[in-house]
Amino acid sequence: MKTARQEVKTRRWKIIAWDGVRVAVPGDWEPARIGRRYLLLQSDPGAVMEIKWAAVKGRFSGRRQLRQLRRQVRRKGAIFRETALPETWRTSVVGFEADSFQWDAGSERATGLLLRCATCRTVSLIQFIERPGSPPLTGDAARLLASFRDHRNDGRIAWALYDIVAVLPDHFVMKRHRFEAGRFVLQFEGGGRRLTLYRWAPAEVLLQDRTLADFAKTSAGETEWVFRSSKVHGHPAVDGDHPMPIGLLGRLRTGLGIAGFRRLRLWRVSESNRILGIQLEGRRPIEEAEIQAVSDGYGMVDKRPFGIDLEPP
Repeated sequence: MKTARQEVKTRRWKIIAWDGVRVAVPGDWEPARIGRRYLLLQSDPGAVMEIKWAAVKGRFSGRRQLRQLRRQVRRKGAIFRETALPETWRTSVVGFEADSFQWDAGSERATGLLLRCATCRTVSLIQFIERPGSPPLTGDAARLLASFRDHRNDGRIAWALYDIVAVLPDHFVMKRHRFEAGRFVLQFEGGGRRLTLYRWAPAEVLLQDRTLADFAKTSAGETEWVFRSSKVHGHPAVDGDHPMPIGLLGRLRTGLGIAGFRRLRLWRVSESNRILGIQLEGRRPIEEAEIQAVSDGYGMVDKRPFGIDLEPP
């Protein structure tokens, strides 16, 4: 029989990355709520960790932030207290300024940290949530905190949630996201472009009576698209170009940002039974190198292409 220590070592872990932060968590932790700069993760029987983060301009007072947190948890009837940083966490948060705290609401309690990075000026609030009778998160928390990063140094931002992963240029800012059964959509804007990442499943069912090009035309929602066969990371793919706007009305619509140049690329990852897609839109023509660069940074977590590195340099 495995000891608790052996179980922690052999347990499967995974990386979650979202809007600037990256952290390794136990494999059974899943997102319960997702915001612009907010993640709430859960595991049976409920919430286990909450992360909030933001870039701070000007002076920052950790003391004031903790007072605000104290007021918030007291509204729930919780007892709040600032604490010394646990010894088991000290080596895990080297490189950050750290304040620690605890609160107890009877049916729920938490131990947390307020982390400040002097390099990128990001402040992160991390809370480990426990319930009476639940096993302590001490070992998991130390390993998790050691993996936590709030910036990269290569001008890119990593995104990894559920079964997809993307490493994109940092000028792409998340505008909206939707995670539904069978369909994920993440939309970004920046650099004069709108970028949309798609993921559909199960591919075997979606392509049962049609080709990948047929599926792409349906997904695009317009018949004017022209698709051609290609390959992405060795997977069968189709590339589509929407015809250039023509005439006075077309130029007017492009100038107003109503319509413009669009490229759509879809590929099937058979081993994962998924279809991935990228759409780029903008007022300027979209070159092959541009859509290729995005394709190189997007894939499945378990089948991610060579070059998608979630470890920040």
